[in-house]
Amino acid sequence: MAGTMNSSKVSVIAEIFKSMEYGPVSDSSSLAKAWLKDRKLGPFIDGTFKETSSSEFEVCKPCTEQVIAKVGISLEDDVNAAVNSSIKAADLWNNLGGHKRACLIYSLARHIQKHAALLAQMESLNRGVQSRDPREFDVPALVRYLYHYAGWAQLSSSSELRDWKPMGVVIGVMSGLSSLITLAQIVGPALAGGNTVCLKPPKRSPLPALLFANIASQAGLPPGVINVLPGGSDVGKLLVTHSQISKLMFSGLTGVGRLIRKQTAGLGMHLTLLLSGGKSSMIVFDSADLDSAVEGAVDAAWFNQGQVPWCVGRLFVQESIWDNFVSRLRSRIDQLRVGEAFDHLADVGSPLTKDIIADLAAATAVAKKNGLEIYQAQIPPGLSSENFFLPTLVIGGLADSNRVIDNDGQIPLVAVVPFRTAKEAVTLANNSRYGMAASVWTENASLAVEVAYQLQVGTVWINSHGSVDAGVPFGGWKQSGIGVVGGKQGLLEYMQYKGVRFNMTADSVEYESFGLTPDVSACCPPSVSQLSKNGPVPLVDHTYKLYYGGSYKRSDGNSSRVVLDGAGKVYAIVADGSSLLRSCRKDVRNAVDAAVKAQPAWWNLGAHCRSQIIYNAAEKLQSRRDDFISNLTVLYGKTDEEDASKEVDTCLSLLFHWAAICDKKQLAAGDSPNSSVLVNVRREPLGVIGIVQTPIQSPPGPWALLGFISLFAPAVCYGNVVVVVADSVYPTPALEFCEVVQSSDFAAGVVNVLTGDSNTLLNTLVNHQEVAALWAPGITATKAKYIEWASSANFKRTWVDTLPCFNSLEQVTDCRELFELYSTRTKAIWMPCGEIFAN
Repeated sequence: MAGTMNSSKVSVIAEIFKSMEYGPVSDSSSLAKAWLKDRKLGPFIDGTFKETSSSEFEVCKPCTEQVIAKVGISLEDDVNAAVNSSIKAADLWNNLGGHKRACLIYSLARHIQKHAALLAQMESLNRGVQSRDPREFDVPALVRYLYHYAGWAQLSSSSELRDWKPMGVVIGVMSGLSSLITLAQIVGPALAGGNTVCLKPPKRSPLPALLFANIASQAGLPPGVINVLPGGSDVGKLLVTHSQISKLMFSGLTGVGRLIRKQTAGLGMHLTLLLSGGKSSMIVFDSADLDSAVEGAVDAAWFNQGQVPWCVGRLFVQESIWDNFVSRLRSRIDQLRVGEAFDHLADVGSPLTKDIIADLAAATAVAKKNGLEIYQAQIPPGLSSENFFLPTLVIGGLADSNRVIDNDGQIPLVAVVPFRTAKEAVTLANNSRYGMAASVWTENASLAVEVAYQLQVGTVWINSHGSVDAGVPFGGWKQSGIGVVGGKQGLLEYMQYKGVRFNMTADSVEYESFGLTPDVSACCPPSVSQLSKNGPVPLVDHTYKLYYGGSYKRSDGNSSRVVLDGAGKVYAIVADGSSLLRSCRKDVRNAVDAAVKAQPAWWNLGAHCRSQIIYNAAEKLQSRRDDFISNLTVLYGKTDEEDASKEVDTCLSLLFHWAAICDKKQLAAGDSPNSSVLVNVRREPLGVIGIVQTPIQSPPGPWALLGFISLFAPAVCYGNVVVVVADSVYPTPALEFCEVVQSSDFAAGVVNVLTGDSNTLLNTLVNHQEVAALWAPGITATKAKYIEWASSANFKRTWVDTLPCFNSLEQVTDCRELFELYSTRTKAIWMPCGEIFAN
């Protein structure tokens, strides 16, 4: 009887618990409101808030009309004043030395810790994110970044950084999608490297950056080291096109990043772009812990309102667990609580603007029209659907080209797509213009690592998603950005290598017509006066052909051009791959196609085998040393062989150097943040690198063979393949070296060489979507400007700085780290551990 009564009581209590509803448990925003009260906010220049003659902008809570502050908008005079202040402070800040800079950055980190609650509240109040996100993630990460780069500031005078110097003034431009951690990713490495910073926060959410700058002033940073310029896109344009800026870091949408790349073309400004276009992928295999994977998917999709670059938008689930997983996911969505930012129990709330809510509605309408299932969380009674978004699933199989999937914005929506095999999952995940991050969920460690290696993204998490650390590089591939934040490589993004000069500002360029009119003057048959003095025309004609796909081929236009020696006499006839625009595009396309096919096998060959092949090329060059010396001497129009002998011997040393480097340092440095996770940071090749060889005329010059090998060798050393536009004045050494390549076990397509008018070939090469990077060190300012402008289409990595002439092995050895940075991209693979020896 007693047992029956107890069981009935238990069932009644269980029913009561089922019917109970959670009430609001509000976090406080009192600290943020107290700091804002009666405070006059405007541009933060020279350590103080400046009054501006412009009208004030009302900063409102996201998706509402509730004004929380008024901020003065920066004018052009304010922009100039801030940049001049930063320039003035840069000398003082750099001359403090590494130790004093480290102490001040450390002080800033300590002050941030003291005001952690205030900063977290300000972030939540201004951006609308749930209060726990900045409190538990953004602010601790901000502090961690500052501590990490305080250490690098201390080491700035060590041998590890002896070849690097500050760039000067750094511009940090943030969009509304930039979280608080972005501040640390800009300020930490910039200050550690000896630079000063001008920040341009988003117009709608400038308050965290203004508060950060105010705290930095309290921490003792000299006036002008950190300036903040609130305002709209007009302020951003003034900054990104300012003539006295050397470095720009932008975090925001891909479309805006593309516009910035075009606006800064030819200004000699180096860029780091952390772009939010598209969304990350999550792959769940049937060997995964499903409960963990479901929880991870929900957290990864809507953390920070789904408004950070690594949020999940594409969820791939293996067919064998499809029904089980999707059912669990629906149940978890039903439990999500929508509420105000300071509702401690709410999981998601208001996006930054109502436009995101409208975009979500439009995307779900498209999915419904395509016959797909839409599953959404519910808004509790009393909350308006106009101010909150609903976590949404699109269940089925949207086309990868659909705007719901491949979108430049940050729509808080997840498309759930089935797959059958691991290869199919990788293909689906890689079929995107973007490549910021991805996660793999499986208890099979070998499967997880192998899939991680195949994903074309900058970061892969295994059985987790969204972890970041100051010591680990983080950045996007493809159209998700250029460069990285975090670690030593993140520091070097803000430093300049010794002996390297940035290009000077170029004049205006006719972008739409550049390179469309080939120079055909060299295509005319030579006159009698130009015939070589070395003897009559040979009975058997020898015309140098283009080299691609492992063999010599005629140009599609069936045209040739004359090569003159140093005395103005005809030295050779070479194929002209640029005489006809249509033919030029076909020749470049054929060469790039050959390179694309060859690259995976060349990388998978392994570092040791690539090393042996480069050694073999050096061996073959050594066997033909006398021929190359003789040919170079005649080509340069010289009477003795001393200079040519020196050039060939340096080329041999170069090949040996890069062969030796090839199987060393294939991993980048990245420390694991704690014992519960292992981070493997790999350096992987960019893919197809286009190289435009420019004449090197430094005495005793002109170094045509050396100029070719000094660029081709490091590129292939790191697993890339190359399409080279040979020196327009002396193209024959590169073509003759291709005979060495052909006999040295290089696979067909690894090395490809084109000859012709450099402008026309450059036009086609830089606009090819399969070319991942374009090197043209020392090119003219006009050509450099065009390269940077055209590269915005797919965010090619460009290298157009003026480098020292590599006429000695010592110079090349000194620049090894620079070539490594421009030849590779990092991939960080996070693996959880610590289950066995956790204690």
